[in-house]
Amino acid sequence: MPTLLVRGGTVLTAEQGRPPLEPGWVLIDGNTIVGVGEGEPDGPADQVIDATGMLVTPGFVNAHTHLCMIYGRTLGADRDLLSWLSDWQVPLMRALEPRDYALSMELGAVENLKAGNTTICEVFFSPHYEREVDQLAARALDRSGLRSVLFRCSNDVTFFDGFVESRSEVVARTEKLIEAWPLDGRTRVGAGPLVPWGSSEASFRDAVELSATYGVQLHLHTAETPEYNDLVRENTGFSNVEMLAHVGALGPGVMLNHCVHLSERDIQLIAEAGSPVIHDPTSNMLLASGVAPLPKLREAGIPLGLACDGPACNNGQDMFETMKYAALLQKAVTRQPGVVVAEEVFRMATHGGARAIGLGDRLGQLRPGYLADLVLTDLRAPHLTPAHDPLVALVYSARAADVHTVLVDGRVVVRNRVLTTLDEERVVREAGDRARRARATL
Repeated sequence: MPTLLVRGGTVLTAEQGRPPLEPGWVLIDGNTIVGVGEGEPDGPADQVIDATGMLVTPGFVNAHTHLCMIYGRTLGADRDLLSWLSDWQVPLMRALEPRDYALSMELGAVENLKAGNTTICEVFFSPHYEREVDQLAARALDRSGLRSVLFRCSNDVTFFDGFVESRSEVVARTEKLIEAWPLDGRTRVGAGPLVPWGSSEASFRDAVELSATYGVQLHLHTAETPEYNDLVRENTGFSNVEMLAHVGALGPGVMLNHCVHLSERDIQLIAEAGSPVIHDPTSNMLLASGVAPLPKLREAGIPLGLACDGPACNNGQDMFETMKYAALLQKAVTRQPGVVVAEEVFRMATHGGARAIGLGDRLGQLRPGYLADLVLTDLRAPHLTPAHDPLVALVYSARAADVHTVLVDGRVVVRNRVLTTLDEERVVREAGDRARRARATL
């Protein structure tokens, strides 16, 4: 297979404690990294990318987003979670047509790839599942060149009108989607009840059985706001996390998103089961949901990933911003400057997310044998000069617009800030037009 050499930049491998390689190089054969080093590379390559003046890092893993809600960006700002959903986002989602789901994925893929997010977890939900919009979404993500896991989510008891399926519909439709996408592909599928108070214990057990039968992961909104625990306790007598333990929905293959409002017992249950937790600091702040107890989760040995959350509840897909907020938020609430540091959030955004989706042994670090998902971030900008400490510059000074080149599976998907897989101008124009038309129907 053709080889590609990235050379001349400062390489941050995301291996714990490994210093920057200045200048460093990464050699790629097909979709796999075969060499990483400092100084002069070992030999020639079929293609060379000059990374002089750039940071070379693993691609970011945006481990929780809702591209299906991207048409709702900026609507319902400065509201709490439930009123933001009920008054603005859900009515707009009801107005979407099948074409809008493909466009939502394409628009989100453009934004994520240009921001250096090479992998996303799309937590997908819709009132139009009978029209197989989940299949449309998966195909659109695949065309974009992103690495993705599309989690098909629903509820069988209650949510908003039109967003509820029967248990049999959830299982049958999820199985159909899973069977269409192989587990070892760049585009994968997972499952999970959407919100914990909206699904029966039986539906949670169905999801656990689907996971065991097909080897897919589950992704669950968990303890995002105090209401999550209140509503679950009204129905079951348990906290959100206690209910998950009760139905068997905890473990290494179950990603828990948010985990803001946790008791000491909740943390113990998560740690004992080995479920990874995904932290979404930006949406937690924007929706006033609270502050996740990141230091306690870390001390309990819980695997941690990082996410932007959806473009409608964050307003962007910038993992640089998310890394910075994740560190600064903990410093502010604890008044301890070293409580969460730059290296930790960088690893959460790369290898932490890769571990959470079950790819920690071949994604999220720059090392031989790992998948060739790379980002080149241009340091030649006023806000990045001087960059005495490259890692600190990446986390606290860089932004999505500084991303110059992106590779997924060894393929260049962004070159000199231009997407190579989709027509960005067409996607932005059509999605903007259709989003405005959808809103006009409300």
